[in-house]
Amino acid sequence: MDKYDRMLLAALIENGRATYAELARKVNLSAPAVAERVAKLESSGVITGYQANVDMAKLGLPIQCVIELRLAQHGNQKAYDELARIPQLTECYRVTGDPCMIMRAAVASMPELEDLINRVAQFGSSKTSIVLSSAIERRVPLGQLEHNGK
Repeated sequence: MDKYDRMLLAALIENGRATYAELARKVNLSAPAVAERVAKLESSGVITGYQANVDMAKLGLPIQCVIELRLAQHGNQKAYDELARIPQLTECYRVTGDPCMIMRAAVASMPELEDLINRVAQFGSSKTSIVLSSAIERRVPLGQLEHNGK
């Protein structure tokens, strides 16, 4: 990956629907060169897909939270399968450290949050933090690649 690939990735993260012409203007390459580079980034698996960013509040889910869960039984596949069926959970990570899992959720109300916490707690001890705002939006640490000499 060179500086143009990093610039293209940054531009696509900012706007995944940008046209090749728009991307070409941002990175100072021709549209065909941009198309070729994007195709290579996709075929090599660097770009794994495109997605829409959704405002949960506008969907009627204004309360977002992070739930840390320490499973009563580590490596419990049944618990993972059950958690995957909870629609309010938007992300779920198995992690190292004190909690076994860190999950993000979005709910419509405090009673719904309480029900979610009770549902999750059946798998172990949990700690919930309500998200007030996002200090850093989703991003890829592209600048880190330059520092690592890649």
